[in-house]
Amino acid sequence: MAAQAATAVSLEGRIAALEKASWSVAADDGSISPELRRARQHVEESGCYSAKWKHCPPNYYTLSLEERKVILGAHNTSQLCKACLFENKGFKPNDDGKPDPTNSRYYLVVVQYVESINPKKLSSELRGLRPAGPTRLDPNYFADLRLAPEDVSEQLTGYGHNGVSPFGMLDRSIPVVICKSIMSVRPKRIWMGGGHKDWKLGMAVSEFVQGVNAIVLDVSEPRVMD
Repeated sequence: MAAQAATAVSLEGRIAALEKASWSVAADDGSISPELRRARQHVEESGCYSAKWKHCPPNYYTLSLEERKVILGAHNTSQLCKACLFENKGFKPNDDGKPDPTNSRYYLVVVQYVESINPKKLSSELRGLRPAGPTRLDPNYFADLRLAPEDVSEQLTGYGHNGVSPFGMLDRSIPVVICKSIMSVRPKRIWMGGGHKDWKLGMAVSEFVQGVNAIVLDVSEPRVMD
């Protein structure tokens, strides 16, 4: 029995080592969490073949954007993005109760760190998802858009602070919005949360848009950097 137990432990260790090797991490970099596996599974199912995962140091968020850029191997800081969950406090479901990207309670917005989301533009662009006419929502329908509390974000996305990924969210009915400014990034590749604060996910912009069926909207403006 003792020999069998030792063999099982040894086998588990080898399997864990193989998994870490597939993520290109060292044996002492910690375990691969279920959240990371969920994000990666969605990426692979979506055919995002340009995807690359990067394990970052614990002090990553204390560093400047320039320093983070170097760690990720990005060409410029405009390629560094984050995902923010917004809630429409004035949301009213459609009569059929079905998910509707033109009328959702929550939207996950992907924005560059060098840009900031303009709530008024976000409200206007979301309303514009419906054509002019009787189906278009009231001008003030999206007037009360707010960042969702962290506990709500974690409950819906399945990811904690600084680790939110548009891939593998627990609630995949949440529409993903990508800021139009990202479409002009050169090279056409971005980095975002990978499902854990210490992991980042990079891929081609075109594959990202296709992979999460992202809605491209003009909702950001240049951030005034210190």
